[in-house]
Amino acid sequence: MLKIKIPNVCEIEQRYAIEILLGEFLGLTFSIEIYDGDVIEIIKAEDKNKFSKLTLNASFFFKAHNYWLKTDSMPFLPLLNWRPADDGINSNLVSQTIPVLYGSPGIEKNGENIHLNVDIFGSVFFMLSRYEELIVNKRDKHDRFPANASVAFKANFLDRPIVNEYLEILWSCLSSKWNDLNRKKLKGSNFITCDLDTPFDPSLNFFKYALKKSFNLFLEKKIFKSFKVIFLYFLSKFGFKIRDHYSEMINWIMDSNERFGNIVSFYFIAKQTSKLDGFDKFNSSKIRNLLNEIFTRGHKVGVHPGYETFKNSDYFKKTIDEFKKVLNEEKIIQNEIGGRQHYLRWDNSKTPQLYEASGLNYDTTLCFADKAGFRCGVCYEYSMYDLVNRKKLSVKEKPLIAMDSTIISSKYEALGYSEKALQRFLYFKKICYQFDGTFNLLWHNSHFDNEKDKEFFIKLIE
Repeated sequence: MLKIKIPNVCEIEQRYAIEILLGEFLGLTFSIEIYDGDVIEIIKAEDKNKFSKLTLNASFFFKAHNYWLKTDSMPFLPLLNWRPADDGINSNLVSQTIPVLYGSPGIEKNGENIHLNVDIFGSVFFMLSRYEELIVNKRDKHDRFPANASVAFKANFLDRPIVNEYLEILWSCLSSKWNDLNRKKLKGSNFITCDLDTPFDPSLNFFKYALKKSFNLFLEKKIFKSFKVIFLYFLSKFGFKIRDHYSEMINWIMDSNERFGNIVSFYFIAKQTSKLDGFDKFNSSKIRNLLNEIFTRGHKVGVHPGYETFKNSDYFKKTIDEFKKVLNEEKIIQNEIGGRQHYLRWDNSKTPQLYEASGLNYDTTLCFADKAGFRCGVCYEYSMYDLVNRKKLSVKEKPLIAMDSTIISSKYEALGYSEKALQRFLYFKKICYQFDGTFNLLWHNSHFDNEKDKEFFIKLIE
């Protein structure tokens, strides 16, 4: 067992970072005590050499102690870079040079002792807790923290899971000192998800939407398709059975993933809180039938709290209550229920607490809408942290890595259906697998406009 001594500052935050890295990620056993030092000290209880220890810089926690959630506790840009191999540390990294968020590059050796100048635990806490999002006030038109406001974007490491890399450096140091330590075995996997903003094609059921869709097609000079939308709407209203592309794609998603042994998680809007929340009533027979079909086929269902829920406790509670009520009535029982926020709206001072209070098991919102990548710096599931009340939460975060529209749409990365777009998706999958992590992909059932969507999707889920 490892014995860890931590400085007498930000005790809860230090404990959290240690529990995530050493406990949840590595699966090691350890004890923690407080002392008057200024570094984090690790020794092995069974080590016959009582003077052998690993120490780490703890500068973030001292900064946070003095300037909690203040600008003065942020990393100083531009960041310094470190090449661990130059100091004899050969770890699994995306690049052999890694940014240093807190502390400084390099290690120091003194006899049997190793000191890491990099503040690994503080840097990990900064990333996993999304600490900067309570300091930096920049938001987009949907009141979301944008990628370009993050340290990861500014320091050019959003495309790499820096927490995983710091973990590998830490493991290299631990295992080089105590080679009988055994880490948890993980295996790379896919977490395929679908937000059912519109489970059924609204242009077949709502004239306003049909008119809007027809008008947009007319502007694109797709005259035949424009008139066809209106024609199909009226056929539907007169009772003719019309093929619903959105609904068909839900079945196609399940069919495709079943070929590769993937279980898909589908997220439903259970309560309308805005005109942006779609049209379908969650307690309708159509939705209930869909829920049962998904569940019967061995896939998962989750909740997609509406546009106005991310910092509104009343809307959020009503949404979760409605979701659980319908699942209970349909006798759908899952070992865990999670959610993802509509439009990826997230307020780091309020949304985590809403998930915790609701009894949901996990969230899977945390990716930037405008840039794919590692918003939390990691491709592992982990326990979240409440920065307001300063405590570890029981609800888990399953970080989203890439969303269909983020890479393809003209309003975000704007790569379209190019080979470059496909390679970008595949890059993130490869990196997640490099660290035996989880490639969390979001693809909407309404985002299968052409065969390229299907082609991309199949290559990503196989």
